[in-house]
Amino acid sequence: MAKNEKKASSSKLAHCLVLTYPGQGHINPMLQFSKRLQHKGIKVTFVTTHFLYKSLHRNSSPIPIALEAISDGYDEGGIAQAESIDAYLGRFWQLGPQTLTELVEKMNASSVPVDCIVYDSILPWTLDVAKKFGLLGATFLTQSCAVYCIYYHVNRGLLKLPLTGNDILLPGMPPLEPQDMPSFVYDLGHILLSLIWC
Repeated sequence: MAKNEKKASSSKLAHCLVLTYPGQGHINPMLQFSKRLQHKGIKVTFVTTHFLYKSLHRNSSPIPIALEAISDGYDEGGIAQAESIDAYLGRFWQLGPQTLTELVEKMNASSVPVDCIVYDSILPWTLDVAKKFGLLGATFLTQSCAVYCIYYHVNRGLLKLPLTGNDILLPGMPPLEPQDMPSFVYDLGHILLSLIWC
């Protein structure tokens, strides 16, 4: 490798796509993480839905990170446009991988191709897209370790649903009550509960 080529390749910034779920409690942690990556010298492109993208651009304080959008199928109204959360997630799971693929293809044809994708844990299909392009993919957990501990115990059958009794005892945690559980743990048919185990 020539000296100039070596210097050029070592000075190339890594480019990370950060894909967030467009919901309360998901956007801000991932945006703060993105800012930290950028501060460390990594090129970051924050990816969200078209509806949220438009909302962020209308915001009076500009975001100091590149923004891109993919479709969730509800580009004009976001989740409020959907008939139900199940309908929203179903449509997002259908269109999200397709439109994320198109975005990665577009960026890979640019002067700053994508090196990795960090994605919200509620969007597990993102890893399939990353693998398709030979990219590194990493999930970002936007909820506390305690919540993931609950999910783990439900998934393993160690915490039986429906919940019975008043005290819920989990290793390493104080005694919990049913109202301390994530809200969709009560609804055994809720689509989010099935996504936890993807």
